[in-house]
Amino acid sequence: MNFLLSAWRILNLLSIDVVMGAMAGTLFFADMLDVSLPMGLYMVLGMAVWSVYTLDHLLDARKTGHPASSDRHRFHQENFKTLSIVLLLMISLGLFCLLNFQSLKFILIPGLILGIVMGIWMGLLHLFGKKASWLKEFSTAVFYVSGIALGPFIFVYPNEIPTPFYYFLLGYLVLASLNLFMLSYLDEQIDRLDGFGSILQVLNRPGLKNLIWVLALTGVMGMLTALLILPSYYSIHASILMLLFLFHIKEFYAADRDRIREKLEASFLLPFILLLF
Repeated sequence: MNFLLSAWRILNLLSIDVVMGAMAGTLFFADMLDVSLPMGLYMVLGMAVWSVYTLDHLLDARKTGHPASSDRHRFHQENFKTLSIVLLLMISLGLFCLLNFQSLKFILIPGLILGIVMGIWMGLLHLFGKKASWLKEFSTAVFYVSGIALGPFIFVYPNEIPTPFYYFLLGYLVLASLNLFMLSYLDEQIDRLDGFGSILQVLNRPGLKNLIWVLALTGVMGMLTALLILPSYYSIHASILMLLFLFHIKEFYAADRDRIREKLEASFLLPFILLLF
């Protein structure tokens, strides 16, 4: 058990759990649209998500002028050169796959556009530092959800996209925002020590806690509504998102908050349960 916990800890520090969660999210939208995506798309998505998160952590690690307080940023400080080399290789491999795999041609242009926009936005956030840091959580949620839903959407388009797709897209955005706001609330002291800003630049802790509560209730009520009004085909999707909202509420108000980040990020693997149906 200790070995498994240690292995998962390393995967968390490397953001592999986030990568797997993103793949599960893409499976969620693909299953909802009843399409089977090429396996290469999941691979490229994983490379892209890992590259974005690793680049962000490396930039933060470099910006911190002292040993980072958080385990993740300290890990990236200690392994900066190795991770930088792997990052360049991962970006190169992802681009190679996009340009040479025929099954991925449909996502090439939309994927590159999203990547360029995301890169410019990340650059601006790092350039302006704390002045723009309050935008980071929500914009990260927007790009995350856009990335996991893009493949299924483009695969079906220009055929008609069912209305529930947009409903669950909004639900996933609320969930991702809730997740990031919760982590910012819990990491306030660490972020302050390392000189990182967050939504707490414009909201105080009680205000952010109220926002978290509103998002959580909105998500739960939204999924309950989906269970009542949407066709039964979408019941499993609504149930998955509702369980994720409820798990976030449970962890946020739990007395034992040890390793809460790992638990919350691991919860995004839940859509893999769709492989059983």
